Amino acid sequence: MNVAIIGGGLTGLTAAYYLAKSGHKVTVLEKESQLGGLASGFRNTTWKWHLESTYHHLFTNDRHIISLLHTLGLKDKLIFKRPITASLWEGNMYQLDSPIHLLRFPGLSPVDKFRTAILLGFLKCFPFWRVLENITAEQLLTSIGGIRSYKTIWEPLLYGKFGTLAPEVAASWFWARIVKRTPRLCYIEGGFHTLIETLAKEIKHNGGKIITGISIDSVRGKSGILNQEARKTGQKTHDSVFTIQNATFDNVLLTVPSSYATKMVPALPKSYTQNLLTIPHLFAQTIILETERPLLKNVYWLNVTDRSFPFLAAVSHTNFMDSKFYGKKHLTYFGNYLPEGHPYLTMTKRQLLNTFLPYIQKLSPAIDHELSTMNSYMFTTPFAQPVHQRHYSRGIPPIQTPIPGMYMANMDYIFPWDRGINYAVNLGIQAAKEMLHP
Repeated sequence: MNVAIIGGGLTGLTAAYYLAKSGHKVTVLEKESQLGGLASGFRNTTWKWHLESTYHHLFTNDRHIISLLHTLGLKDKLIFKRPITASLWEGNMYQLDSPIHLLRFPGLSPVDKFRTAILLGFLKCFPFWRVLENITAEQLLTSIGGIRSYKTIWEPLLYGKFGTLAPEVAASWFWARIVKRTPRLCYIEGGFHTLIETLAKEIKHNGGKIITGISIDSVRGKSGILNQEARKTGQKTHDSVFTIQNATFDNVLLTVPSSYATKMVPALPKSYTQNLLTIPHLFAQTIILETERPLLKNVYWLNVTDRSFPFLAAVSHTNFMDSKFYGKKHLTYFGNYLPEGHPYLTMTKRQLLNTFLPYIQKLSPAIDHELSTMNSYMFTTPFAQPVHQRHYSRGIPPIQTPIPGMYMANMDYIFPWDRGINYAVNLGIQAAKEMLHP
């Protein structure tokens, strides 16, 4: 089997790894200059480790990626820690990542705390997520957790992330967020770049090719269009069905966003793509500040429930991983999920930083001068968050498309779980299995 994989994120790389390991000829085609997709990162010359452009960690129950790391001989690269997650409420940070801290939280009455505990316990134990696709997260949260808990904790985060789409977010999405959370978190020594680099090395070791910086505009059939008779019968009519930039392949895996894939392959039937193309997506945008001192005292992850703030989360990476790996500097993300057309998406880094700085100074009022002399980095990524609305799973088609030999697997195919590296890896494994055993 001669396979082209379009997209060098972790889904594509994982699929390529398993296919190449099984003895198949694989070519990975990535339009960016580096691999990794949403897990890609960068490294300042003074740092020992790479840093992801958007914040990442693993939960201890992320079994798919942890198993892959073991398979790749990277077990010893896993680092387990128990960092602090907190919420900003009425100008103060409150640790809110355990039952005892929920009891201590001053923003809820004893009754509201009890209802919130019942809500979280119920979701942890409830296995039937498909039932929850029929209602919204807002309905679930208010009916079990109560209005006060919803207004204080959940509504600011739900609307802060999804904006006007928040009322339609499915309860199954929220269920998955709670079920997956573990107090202990994992990271990879050297950053997720370590995994990406190792996968690329293993793909090449097993005879695969990786080409970066290549933009694919179309995937054609041998005669210039995809063979209509083959589509009807489900059989290939010649050895090499697909042509991509003058190279021929008998199988293609598309891991790019659905809207890109349909432009590359106009012959994909509307019956297959129509639901995918109606899924709303959000951009991920982060500003990363590099400072002499930490911006958040002891806290790794801060949920910003004050919607007057222009960002949804502040994540102090070096309150999770030691700053010695980053030139003894402290690294803090300030992140948002944004709809297309949001004014932040057209801002320069300096404009966005000027918007954020007054609020960052509220979190760290003692470092005004330092904030004016720091290093900063900005990243904006489209299609970073599909919005799971009610009945989401019903609209996701099979990985194998109606075109024989063509497969599609991207972030839209991950449900009920939120997008994440663990599920990108699992999706790549699923896609490889589909191709090996269609």
